[in-house]
Amino acid sequence: MTGTVRSMSRRVVLMVALVAALLASSAPLAQAGELPVEPLIWRGCRGGFECATLNVAVDYSEPDGEQVEVALIRRLATSPDTRIGSLVVNYGGPGDPGTETLRTAYEALPSEIRERFDIVSFDPRGTGRSRAVDCVDDATFDRAWAEDVTPDNRAELPAFYDGTAFSVDLIGACVDRHGEWLAHVGTRNVARDLDRLRSALGDRKLTYLGFSYGTAIGALYAQEFPDRIRALVLDSAVNLSTTPEQRQRGNARGFEDALDAFLDACAEDSNCPFVSDGAPRAALLQLRDEFEAGLTIETIDGRTVGVTEFYVGMLAALYSRDAWGDLAEGLRMARDDRDGSYLRLFNDLYAGRRDDGTYNNLQEAISVINCADQPFERVPFADFQAKFTELTTRYTVFGRPFAGAPLGCDPRLPTPDPDEQLGDVRATDAPPVLIIGVTHDPATPYAGAIDLQRRIRGSRILTLEATQHGGYTSGVLCVDAAVDEYLMRRVLPPRNARCQG
Repeated sequence: MTGTVRSMSRRVVLMVALVAALLASSAPLAQAGELPVEPLIWRGCRGGFECATLNVAVDYSEPDGEQVEVALIRRLATSPDTRIGSLVVNYGGPGDPGTETLRTAYEALPSEIRERFDIVSFDPRGTGRSRAVDCVDDATFDRAWAEDVTPDNRAELPAFYDGTAFSVDLIGACVDRHGEWLAHVGTRNVARDLDRLRSALGDRKLTYLGFSYGTAIGALYAQEFPDRIRALVLDSAVNLSTTPEQRQRGNARGFEDALDAFLDACAEDSNCPFVSDGAPRAALLQLRDEFEAGLTIETIDGRTVGVTEFYVGMLAALYSRDAWGDLAEGLRMARDDRDGSYLRLFNDLYAGRRDDGTYNNLQEAISVINCADQPFERVPFADFQAKFTELTTRYTVFGRPFAGAPLGCDPRLPTPDPDEQLGDVRATDAPPVLIIGVTHDPATPYAGAIDLQRRIRGSRILTLEATQHGGYTSGVLCVDAAVDEYLMRRVLPPRNARCQG
């Protein structure tokens, strides 16, 4: 995933009238009870995109106190005469840098949406170019990312629990570098930033599309600013009622189930590169055991792939059924040719590695943002040990990598004030909201959509029968048509509507 930023410019006194005309469609709109917002200054930033920055309060209890710049990107509506307004998009994470992702994801949006809306995204506070939670340099992160994340047996668990199994103390580095800023990067503050962005864009009401973690931002916006919503699409909802333990188990189960579906499909397809005489599961387990025993293979560019890249590469590919063919070829290459190039490509995508070898900070920010939202205490070692046994027994492949990290927050992290934490998210006065739930979503199980519908009164679920993460813009015309109709005309699909993936 990659992206960038944009803007326009002000002139001297003699040009004031011209500037006012240029900015008329995006002049800030201050509503009752909100502070005025400075006009956005957009500048071109490659590929038809424009970039800008928005100043927001670090701490909303002190709105005139320290400010932080939020990086923005947009692509103007291709049909200005029929323009509806701005569509603000968040691609999840938590920690995804929208100024990078929009560049690669823009063309996936239906043409009619690109015609009718300025497509806008942003780097949420703590990510990308918005005072990123960037704790170590790229070389250190590259080395740390490759370290084995799977305890081989119960004897290794104490080192994984206290962090001494790894060469880098990432949380310690984050606290040393960023201090109290880490307490202000939570989702509730991002929702408040989103309202400042709406105002700065000149939209009286927000039109928003949130994927995965972006659904939490949208739900919080519906709670805090229900009267400022035009349309919200919340795709593949994070389950706001689950504990970290439930989410860990749900992810292990979800990705194991997706892997089972992939292997079953491969076994039935003689053209599957990893068909392995109809026994791809046995072949995968053998390959896994080789990596767990220390196998390291090279890629076409001379880099290496070991046990961590094996697991992460598979996990990344299982987000989308469209990637199953490449995953099968990647596994075949790893086994037959000792070539890890495909697994490395998937791994790099998940890790946020750019083509130039640098990394975005998504993986560094995830746990910090989660702990700013819900500062759960670290589980006792006995619970960590028991959970490792349970998950590795129940989930043959993905149990070990998911069970390798102790649940809860490092006590060194600063604790946010209660009004900055996630809390109990409920919206009773928002206009109709569209929720998309995917029945076999490995990352955000379908139960999250049901939970979110209960939390946002009057919302409606559109169900996609599929094994993938995310429904809109994934090539399912039934979903795209329903979402487009809602975004443009605010017409919800029928109750209990279902699409086939």
